[in-house]
Amino acid sequence: AGTDANVWVIVFGENGDTGTLALKESSKSNKFERKQVDTFRFPDILSLGDLSKVRVWHDNTGIAPGWHLEHIDVKDEFMDKTFRFPCDRWLSKKDDDGQIMRELACANNDYLDLSEKTKYEICITTGDAEETKENAWIVLEGRKCRSKEFVMENSSKKKRFLRGNVDRFEFSSKNVGDIAAICLGHTPKDGKKVKGEAYWHVEEVVVTEKELGNKYIFRCNVLIPLSPKRDEYLTFECTKTIESFASKACSLVPVKYEIIIITGDEKGAGTDANVSITIYGSNGDSGSQQLRQRLRNLFERGQTDRFVVEMLDMGDLQRVRVEHDNSGLCPGWLLDRVEITNTANGVTTIFLCGKWLDTKRADGQIARVLYPKY
Repeated sequence: AGTDANVWVIVFGENGDTGTLALKESSKSNKFERKQVDTFRFPDILSLGDLSKVRVWHDNTGIAPGWHLEHIDVKDEFMDKTFRFPCDRWLSKKDDDGQIMRELACANNDYLDLSEKTKYEICITTGDAEETKENAWIVLEGRKCRSKEFVMENSSKKKRFLRGNVDRFEFSSKNVGDIAAICLGHTPKDGKKVKGEAYWHVEEVVVTEKELGNKYIFRCNVLIPLSPKRDEYLTFECTKTIESFASKACSLVPVKYEIIIITGDEKGAGTDANVSITIYGSNGDSGSQQLRQRLRNLFERGQTDRFVVEMLDMGDLQRVRVEHDNSGLCPGWLLDRVEITNTANGVTTIFLCGKWLDTKRADGQIARVLYPKY
């Protein structure tokens, strides 16, 4: 993530801009290293008022010039106010979209909450009627709050918003909650005046909340007029919401499962190794669960071992993965079958095995994936 290149920034605010600032003298001796925070002071710059954006770039020099920039914080010490500019992208010829310059919009709401940040992915489909060479911007209207304006830039190198294209953008914002609507604007680059009428045909916008994976679909199919005014935009209500499993899991109730493991009745069938199971269902999977009990010798020849595990409701059970770590004096194991009962609804699912989990027998496997017996 770190870079050896030379880095510059320009900070823009309501009272003008800083001009090009070379980021030379950091608080750290070796600048822009992975996971590092570098601080640069410019005591002679007058207050720019509320800040709007930062332009940041590097000269692609050095052995490893590629750079992953998380964010930039600019503190105006005269106003005693900090402005955050999220990036979370590469400035690299070899990564992401190949750009080594980024323009970062300010993410401040009424106050800067640095702890509650969510990444959003915006995918915009341009229709066949009108494409545009200009910029666009979007605001997310959530149940909790409204996001700041996010500018989607259209550069000469990376042409966006062409007919039939799907363009993808990512930005970080305060979590706005469930997204009910979006405001979408179409604006000329560098605030130029609009000569005549120009439009951009937006077919669909899909906003994905990256943390949980929830998708919000906005079917627009409309021509958005080009306007330099920020108060001229179109609002679209959410057409469809696709809730992810991770989001559903937040509201699922834990269920107790009884897991019965039956070891085969042959010489050497028992194991001294540590045994784990992963349960896969229509609602997701349990993750690897080690099966253990205090003061009991588990998985002996011909023995039935019972375990009770509490986890989220897996729904219809589709398969299990049983494995051991091949530890102990006699790790080889003949697993006869696994029976799992959802104690909430009484449904039992049986998974037949009848195979060795042994590096020295049969196929040498110590993990088995088993499917239900119907």
